Amino acid sequence: MPSRDDGNVSSTVALPTTARLSHLLDDPIYKDEIPYEIWADKVASDVERTNVRLNIVPDCPLSDVRSLDDADKPQLDTCGFQWFRQDFPYDAGIHCADDVRTDTQAQRDALDRYLNTMSDFLCETVGCEKVLCWDWRVRRSKLTMPRTKPNIYSLENVDASNLRATKINASHIIHADGSPQWMQKVISKVTTPEEKQLMDSGNYRTRVFTVWRPLVDVVQTDPLVCCDVRTVQESDLDVVQKVMDDTVEESMYLKHREGQQWYWMSNQTRDDVVVMTVWDSRRPSSKKAAVPHVAMVLPEHEPDAKPRESIELRFVAWSRE
Repeated sequence: MPSRDDGNVSSTVALPTTARLSHLLDDPIYKDEIPYEIWADKVASDVERTNVRLNIVPDCPLSDVRSLDDADKPQLDTCGFQWFRQDFPYDAGIHCADDVRTDTQAQRDALDRYLNTMSDFLCETVGCEKVLCWDWRVRRSKLTMPRTKPNIYSLENVDASNLRATKINASHIIHADGSPQWMQKVISKVTTPEEKQLMDSGNYRTRVFTVWRPLVDVVQTDPLVCCDVRTVQESDLDVVQKVMDDTVEESMYLKHREGQQWYWMSNQTRDDVVVMTVWDSRRPSSKKAAVPHVAMVLPEHEPDAKPRESIELRFVAWSRE
């Protein structure tokens, strides 16, 4: 059985060269109906919570960035995503998913230190003059198979103040984090008049990024995989409306097409940070500016593998043109 030794990380588990992933089914129904998921708590019994139908594709081409020369590794400006190296900021006070809370002032301070550290990181690595963190999520994966239907669960008993700190499962449906139209609404809502002026001036490239990293020493289950946006067509992505009690959010699901290329990092550590593009002012209406990504269920893993924990931040970022 093949093994890998990357510095201090080693494994006796065979590394996959293809991935088994849950795509949106290319169904004629979506010519007449927008894919939707109803997350609102009070729904009539005769209303279907979702019309999303999924298609599990068994052999999606998959490359391990650890095996690639630097020139062949995915780059943010071309592929839409990139892995960067950053020593984990232990001094912020967040070491695992259970540390990401907002119940006490000390916990809020630790989270602020982490957000500030990652804001500086994004400015330094991507060359941004200004960034704004407007959202974050923390996850703890459960060992599942690729999904055959969306997992819609109630948030009725979750305190709104702690919603972001609720440890949700890793996502096993290929998705991008927002539609172009919805992202522009979000940007308009979270930015100040001065920040809007930067966007309107024409002197700045405005982007939305997701910054993702593990909160475990080594990812042993449900690693993140990303699709090269150069291998995605606009028609591959369908907007999915997620109906909440007081709003409608929009993400996108990916339909399978031959030629789509996937990447992952084997034995990803908490020092390995992924930056993914969600929206780009250079292509404000393009769905394929957003990176499709998903948690991949490994065909095998160590018997004592620890569930993956991760934290993801979403930023609006401005870079001078």
